[in-house]
Amino acid sequence: MTWKDINVFQWQQITDLFTKGTEGMTELDMAVKAAAIVMDLTEHQIDSLPIDKLKPLLEQITFLHKEIKPSPAKYIKVNGKRYRCIYDIRKMPAARYIEAKYFSDDTNGNLHKLAACMVMPQKRNWIGRWVDDKYDASKHSEYADDMLAAPIVNVLGSVVFFYQVYSNWIRNSKDYLIAEMIKGGMTKYQAEKLYIHLCEITAGFIKPGWSLNMKASGLNKYIALKLLNS
Repeated sequence: MTWKDINVFQWQQITDLFTKGTEGMTELDMAVKAAAIVMDLTEHQIDSLPIDKLKPLLEQITFLHKEIKPSPAKYIKVNGKRYRCIYDIRKMPAARYIEAKYFSDDTNGNLHKLAACMVMPQKRNWIGRWVDDKYDASKHSEYADDMLAAPIVNVLGSVVFFYQVYSNWIRNSKDYLIAEMIKGGMTKYQAEKLYIHLCEITAGFIKPGWSLNMKASGLNKYIALKLLNS
């Protein structure tokens, strides 16, 4: 297995495990929890495995201590659907700027919601070709749920690419962005305030700690402990 086999929801659970849930946990605890997340099993199921099946399973998750390499995608395919990633901020309505502001306070936890703000759902036309469908703001949660099941490599890569490439464009397009937000029903004061926040978002969106420091020793100790108890 590699990071390409992990979806957004699994990534969120794994990063929470390594960044928030480590207090009072041993390497063995983390190894079992990480394996359960990646393999979609319960911790009890992991503990119940005989050693001859446990070892190859744990070997499959050693990629967790390697750095993830995000890769932006033109299209994201998930759950039998296809979404086109929009990297031109000029083609996004003002309402999505507001969503980006709301979800940016927790980039990792809201990654799927941020991704849902920058994609266009597609559908097949009468000859079977994929074409853009209408973006329905009321279906944002549906789009976000699809993003949860999408490959983390593509979703993370696409969101990072969007923020990094257009950070300078946002700063150089103040009048345009404010005008678009006013068209969307905001007051000039609200639009200017949101514009400032958008600048802060892109300024702070730098490469996070994508290497989770999953220690191979934790896996080895777990295997050794199982052998002693078997």
